[in-house]
Parts: sequence; structure tokens; C-alpha cells
Amino acid sequence: METKLSAIICTFNRAPALKRCLESLVHQQEKNFETIIVDGGSDDKTNQVISFYKPKLKIKKFIFREKQLAKARDLGWRRAQGEYVAWIDDDVIVSPGWSQAIIATLDRHPKIGGVTGPTIIPPRLLKNRDIFFFYQTKGLWGALGKFWENFFLEGKKYEVGQITKSGAWTPGSNFPQSLKIKGLKQVDYLEACNMTLRRALVQKVNGFDYHYTGVGEWSELDLAMRIKKLGYQLVFNPQAKVTHFIAQTGVYSRRTGAQSRMENFLRFYFHHIFQPRPTYLLKFLAYILFLNSYWAYKAVTTRNINWLGGWLGTITGLKNVK
Repeated sequence: METKLSAIICTFNRAPALKRCLESLVHQQEKNFETIIVDGGSDDKTNQVISFYKPKLKIKKFIFREKQLAKARDLGWRRAQGEYVAWIDDDVIVSPGWSQAIIATLDRHPKIGGVTGPTIIPPRLLKNRDIFFFYQTKGLWGALGKFWENFFLEGKKYEVGQITKSGAWTPGSNFPQSLKIKGLKQVDYLEACNMTLRRALVQKVNGFDYHYTGVGEWSELDLAMRIKKLGYQLVFNPQAKVTHFIAQTGVYSRRTGAQSRMENFLRFYFHHIFQPRPTYLLKFLAYILFLNSYWAYKAVTTRNINWLGGWLGTITGLKNVK
């Protein structure tokens, strides 16, 4: 039987999280999938975890030691056999119907190029993600959060898969409200930790863009939107659910590379979002100011000067805009 789906997991020193992720794959209702693990050279118990699950899952493991996540993700689909390729993070747990929902959607709808779904973050872990910093605060920080929600997110806090004029993405899929969506919903982008594309289309656009460096933020969205520009739809399926237990180990430590994160954002924004209109320019400039203020705040509160690389990334990123 031809393999329908390849689940690609990039991992590095997150053995406990990877174990939970692989255990959830064991319990899939639809079994016609393979698991591709791209390991960044882990020196914890990752190898033992993979060995334990090899008899239970069709696992292929590859070592990739470069600290470039876009390249690691790209290696995954190039080694895959599935008609559809899904990227999930090593710190997610997929629901039992996840693979079934993805395969059914793409089998039934040939004009759909990619699928995502709910990526629910437990409330206690929201603080582990930058975008939710304001959501659990009051006073001045709470007021700033309201500004974020209404100005940058344009009041779309609970919308799924939208990118606003500023370049901010709506986080609706991270909340339980997204489980109430009925049927398929067209979206602007696919969640990086729960993204499935047709392998033939990924091949057609030549996979990931290696210009997205470091932790590769925005490279996944870039790939999905390049496929969308071929004339295919990107959709949100509420049945393709994962729970994202955001880990702060392994590759997470590399998120302080603010320069590459800023350069990646600017590359994506000007390739896919920006329009030469006053509303776009106003919100973009305000967002740049906001982000650079955030880098300064992180540098001061963590006493880690690497966060100020975001300032340099703003300069180099704008300089390289074409």
C-alpha cells in the first residue's frame, strides 16, 4: 500500500516531549503513515525513545546537526514517501483522529493544497509563548495587551489562520474556541507545528527557502503561501487537532537569536503581506517599533544582550528587502 502521510518531526534534546508525541502517533485511527525524525544531534535519551517506538511506528531517523531549522524541515520532506507531508513539533500531542482528518480532507478536495487544525496550548503554558505575554496581565501591561489585540490583531484574537496588515498573525487556533468551528475554513497560513501539504506541490516550489535562518520562524508560512499562490486553498480543519505543550528545552534556547527572527519576519512580510497603502505602512511601522521595544524589554529583564540583535535584524532585514 502506498504511504499516504509522512509525519515529520524535527527534534533536539527533548526526549520526554518526543516520547509523548510518538505515543500519540501510536494511537492514530488512520495507520497509513510513516514517521520521519530529523534529530539535531541530541545527547539526551532521544535515541532510546526512538528505539522504543520503532516496533510500533514506521520510523525513519536522520541526523542533521546544522542549527538551521528550515534546512532540517526541508530534509524531512525530501526523505519522505507519503503523498502528503505533515510537520509537527516534538512537543505536541496529536489527537487520535488527526491523521484521518488530514488524509480525508486532501483526498476529497484536490484544490486544497494544505491543512492545519487546532493547536491548543494549555492555559498554564501560554506564558511560554511571546505573543501571549500580555494576555494574563493587568494594569499597564494589560492595557498594552488590549492595544495589541485591537490595533495589531485588528480585533481578531480568536480568528484562526489570518495575517493582519501589520504582519501579526491571529492566534485563534491556540484557544479552545477553535474547536467549535464547523467544517473547513479557508485561512491565510498554516500553523508551523501542525502543517500538512501535498508533497507534489512542495516539490513544485522546491521546498523551504533557506534564507529563513536560525529557528526558521516564518519559513513554514512562506512555504504554505507559495503553494497558495499556485492557486490552491489552505484550510483549517477542526478535526486535525493537536495539543501544544510548549517546551523550553532543546532548540528553545536558540530563540534568543533575535536578529535572524527579525530578518525572517521582514523577508516574509514584504514577500507576502505588504501592500503600498497608507494603512499597511502605518501598521507596519508601528509594529516594527513595538517589536524593537520588546527586544529591549527582553534584554533588560533576562540580562541577555542577544535579544538586542533584533535591532540589528531590523536594519539588515530592511536593507535586504527586494
